[in-house]
Amino acid sequence: MVSPFLFESKMMQIILVVLLILFFYLAFRIVVPPLNFPRTIPTIPFYVIFLPSIFDIDQVDLFNLYLKEPLKKYGAAKIFFGSRWNIVVSKPEYLAQIFKDEETFAKSGNQKKIPYSVIAAYTGDNIISAHGEVWKTYRSIMANGLQQFDETPFYHNAKLFCDILQKKIGDKDEALIPISADIQRLCLDNISQVTLGFDFGGLREEYNPLLEHLVNIKKQIFHPFFLTFPFFDSFPIPARKKAFKEVEYFRQELVSHIQQQLIKNFKFEQTTFVSSDLVRAFNNQTINYKQLTDNLVILLVAGHENPQLLLTTSLYFLGKYKDTWQHKIRNEIENVSEPKTLGELPLLNSFLYEATRMLPPLNTIINRRTSRSCRLGSDIIIPQNTYVGYNNFGAAHEAKSWGTEADKFHPERWGDDMASISKKWKSAKSTHAMSAFHGGRRACLGEKLGMAEMRITIAEMLRNFEWSLSPHWKEKMTPAGPLSPFKLELKLKRLEFGLSKKETT
Repeated sequence: MVSPFLFESKMMQIILVVLLILFFYLAFRIVVPPLNFPRTIPTIPFYVIFLPSIFDIDQVDLFNLYLKEPLKKYGAAKIFFGSRWNIVVSKPEYLAQIFKDEETFAKSGNQKKIPYSVIAAYTGDNIISAHGEVWKTYRSIMANGLQQFDETPFYHNAKLFCDILQKKIGDKDEALIPISADIQRLCLDNISQVTLGFDFGGLREEYNPLLEHLVNIKKQIFHPFFLTFPFFDSFPIPARKKAFKEVEYFRQELVSHIQQQLIKNFKFEQTTFVSSDLVRAFNNQTINYKQLTDNLVILLVAGHENPQLLLTTSLYFLGKYKDTWQHKIRNEIENVSEPKTLGELPLLNSFLYEATRMLPPLNTIINRRTSRSCRLGSDIIIPQNTYVGYNNFGAAHEAKSWGTEADKFHPERWGDDMASISKKWKSAKSTHAMSAFHGGRRACLGEKLGMAEMRITIAEMLRNFEWSLSPHWKEKMTPAGPLSPFKLELKLKRLEFGLSKKETT
């Protein structure tokens, strides 16, 4: 008869062996790409994704140190992110193939990739991440409202934004102002008023519960550790259980705000907001309540975060090149009496396009999964169910497309007149040398809206202020995720005469 002590000892040994096997299996899965991944492209070391959490390094540094040469030479590489190995590309020819072959490189967002995660609970199944007939349904509902919209709130909010900054300067001529939080408030008000049909109240209210809740859950959603290892969200971790509850509360509150504004305050049937179209589709049973909520949330999320990033980047470059580009664009808008003509100004628009190229708001996007085994280019064989993404920063800095000065801020590259500038912008997008707004059938429907928001806000800023980068701000980009200057701080100087006194509406 085996003694209880010997039995327990054997059981402990077995448990220990099982745990060790599990540990080494997981370590192998993290350190080494799947054996069926293509051997013709390089592997980015698995630890690269963790470096910004350990060292003072940003995304641009990371790209230059570890991704630039492999992507330059091969146009694609294997990279670990989101608990799995993926393939990321930057070569325009590869991007063209991915965007064209929508059925093979099928959209597969967080709701499919990591359905157990907090971020999947936050954004759900929406027009950006959906595929096939579901996406076509969403697009048929939302496209018109994203293409035809009233720009008036952009003008009013730009003035409110400048008023807030004026108050922060106070009685002084100039002040050092951390500007990121104010930009977020502005962009939330813009997207909520132009597409959702309600006022978020970010610029008008000192304390905004919905805004505070959004800021809090974004910190939890974009926690570096859980973004890298989202499978931990399936564990009963108290902090993550709390995050799930707070995400669901925010989603419910957002829909409630929109319903109150659209249904109780006026007849939504007579409005053309994207949210109105979504509510109509829900009432007609074209979509269900969750699909309604998912798309309202993504309108707010993508609709404020991407403009927030690009506006931050634009103010950064205008501050960095104060004596050249800021001065020249301020002179260009001086005699503009009709705000709608801002889209016809060569200097302003070439500057905006170059800012987008230099720092695309979404650096790396990995949201497509191969529906079958396929060939990318001539020699990259990708197995079925592999996640494939693209590095927008890499594509926008490729020397073959942009020349030897691809890494330099050079708005003149776009042309001297609006006809040439617009032609080159369209060409860069169609050849996928510029992929910041995606491409193919899935090109971003919000580009027109976002660019209008940029022109109007930048013009109003130039009429009111002159600025440079704060001497105390360390020039650094965001360490991970969205790409823009990190916690930007400006040295703002009030313009007392001239442009600041002119009416623009």
